Amino acid sequence: MKRLSLFMLTLMLIASCSEDPISLINLEEGEAFLAKNANEEGVNRIEQGLQYSIIETGNANSMTPSLENTITAHFHGTLINGDVFWSSVDLNEPLTIKLSQLIVGCQKVISLMKTGDKWRVFIHPSLAYGLEGRPSIPPNAVLIFDIELLEVI
Repeated sequence: MKRLSLFMLTLMLIASCSEDPISLINLEEGEAFLAKNANEEGVNRIEQGLQYSIIETGNANSMTPSLENTITAHFHGTLINGDVFWSSVDLNEPLTIKLSQLIVGCQKVISLMKTGDKWRVFIHPSLAYGLEGRPSIPPNAVLIFDIELLEVI
């Protein structure tokens, strides 16, 4: 029993050391950013790690999309240091996609938006790409999107 406990402890230590130090730094910096950002005027919290502020208000009588809907929206995505990782605005081509195909953070936020709304969204890595990241997104990066919902289909 003593050997099994020692073996399990060793495995846990190895597993905890295997995470990339950059991803740990990104996570710490991101969580500090979100904690500070939560206290900024006009920032609303949907849940832990998911915040938004309203840039423009659209049509209050329009429908909010559900996961089954296809949406057309502009996305301007940056990291907390301001680096742009993707922008349909810069490409001058809005994205048309089924809402369920977006990262969880975007799904949850956009499902609260109305057509014409433009929000700045702050997404914890656990609701985005997490440890995996993407070619232009480091592991455990907090994502910031300016999202303008243009159409719900």
